Amino acid sequence: MSSDFIKEKIKDKPIDKKKLAKKLGYTVLIAIVFGAVSALVFGLVYSRVRKEEAPEVKEVELSGPESLSVSDDEMLSGDGIPSDEDSVSVGYAPSLSADEAGGDTVSADAASESENSAAQTIVNNITNKLDLTPESYAKLHRRLHDVALDAERSIVTVTGTTTDTDWFENTFENGSSTAGVIIADNGRQLLVLTDSRVTENADEISVRFADGTTAKAKIIKTDPDTSLQVVGIELTDIGDETKRQIESASLGSTTYASTVGTPVIAIGSPLGFLGSEGYGLITSMSQEEEMSDFNVHLLTTDIFGSENASGVVIDYNGKVMGVITTGYQPKDTSNLITTYSISDIKDVIENLANGKDRPYLGVVGTSVTEEAAAAHDMPKGAYVINVDADSPAMKAGIQSGDVITRIGTQIITDYSDYTKALTELAPEIETVVTVQRFSRGDYTELTFETELSKR
Repeated sequence: MSSDFIKEKIKDKPIDKKKLAKKLGYTVLIAIVFGAVSALVFGLVYSRVRKEEAPEVKEVELSGPESLSVSDDEMLSGDGIPSDEDSVSVGYAPSLSADEAGGDTVSADAASESENSAAQTIVNNITNKLDLTPESYAKLHRRLHDVALDAERSIVTVTGTTTDTDWFENTFENGSSTAGVIIADNGRQLLVLTDSRVTENADEISVRFADGTTAKAKIIKTDPDTSLQVVGIELTDIGDETKRQIESASLGSTTYASTVGTPVIAIGSPLGFLGSEGYGLITSMSQEEEMSDFNVHLLTTDIFGSENASGVVIDYNGKVMGVITTGYQPKDTSNLITTYSISDIKDVIENLANGKDRPYLGVVGTSVTEEAAAAHDMPKGAYVINVDADSPAMKAGIQSGDVITRIGTQIITDYSDYTKALTELAPEIETVVTVQRFSRGDYTELTFETELSKR
């Protein structure tokens, strides 16, 4: 006997699509609002953190109107040392006519004798006023040493360290050091000018400051022609006490004829070991080193130094007159300190400090002098001595012996005009170079289109 049970089937409640759509839309809206608020908050916080962690980098400017490093009325003062009050005027003096002198016209011999007498009087006055003693001489040197000590606040030791492995798979480190000079603070990093030959293959670079503390550094930019390099140390890696004890070097000027004969001090590592000093004079700046697209005057001194010397030469006001370099001296003067003229390398240093590439054409040249132009009937301009291999100049067709007379619309009358015209351009800029080329007994004008490269 079978029994029939009542079977009840429960149906699912039908979905209300309108309500579902509303809920879904509401959820999406909430998600969008939440995401937008989160993004805004994150952006504000991240921006603030970034500003605190990475201050704005300031453009470094080193070049500008130049002035004499040592003014005529700036002298060392002190007991037994000339001061402004003791100085004697040796310059302009008004001439007197015969009537004003109260007699006949003075003869040439009498005038010469009078001048000699006046000069002797000046010498006697200076000698009498100074009353030099051994103590005066010692005090003068102590004063000069104080000038050097103050300037050495901008001197650092740059060390490049490489890691290697010996035959037994033991790891060891090799390090070499050179003197560097602090040139600027760009708001994020302390910038140091140094010699790239110490750091070029280094696995790690460190900088030791005057107070003995050290910090890691990174290469900013290197100039292949001068071997100069700028490295940067994060300001956050330098202690407050160290910051109070260091300062950027003050750059002088070497564009004047009076540079020769200037008394100077070599600091950094002039004798091949750090902390050494040397005293002497700038004896010459006639030697000019020809490099790609610019020339640099070399300042020679009578200061004895090492063949591995590094550092800078300063005047008695503590201003940098030159950066020590080696390898350019003749054999018979190889132990005399030689420097790059600071005025000739300021633009190079500025580009290095800002990490900028300089425009590159690849011409090694010199100026056509008035004498050469007259003697050989040559046009004035930048004479091409040589052209770098694979340079834009070579690819364009510029040759040795050409005389560059125009770059773009800029007229070139000497090699310094050529260098200046290039610095006003930029890498990867197309320009037209106009030259005069000697052919069949006469000069013919040619133009070459070229795209500048970078250096």
